[in-house]
Amino acid sequence: VRTIVQAIALATTGALLGLGVNALRPAGVSLLRPWVGDNDATAECALASADPVRIDAVAAMRLLATHAAVFGDVRGASEYAAGHVVDAVHLPCSAEAPEWLVSVAKTSTVVLYGGDDADPDPVAQSLAANGYRDVRVLSGGFRAWRDGGGSAASGPCEVGN
Repeated sequence: VRTIVQAIALATTGALLGLGVNALRPAGVSLLRPWVGDNDATAECALASADPVRIDAVAAMRLLATHAAVFGDVRGASEYAAGHVVDAVHLPCSAEAPEWLVSVAKTSTVVLYGGDDADPDPVAQSLAANGYRDVRVLSGGFRAWRDGGGSAASGPCEVGN
């Protein structure tokens, strides 16, 4: 009986210690909020309550020039192929992009843009709900980027549809 009590005490101590360390780590695993994305390509992204931070094209260009952010394009595949921010990942709302998500630390700055201001909001809110701490939306979308003189590339998307 004593051995069983010691085993239970050891397991409980280990579990509590693990939970404590996870809570203190900046990139700890979320235990209460599972990923709210959906693998179904027709599904809409889940919405969180907070509005994303908006930045202008000049601020976004600074982030790109200093490699201080990753960029995600939430427009359709044909719009992305016609032109997008250099090195931007195609990340439409309904896409499952596990490779992209795994490669981006939750502490990274993520800048999303679309065809207009509202397009990236569901994706931004979904990322924020899943622990991404610095998600920003480019005000005015790709048009503001292009009109502001931002560098662009063209070609088919590799992520999403």
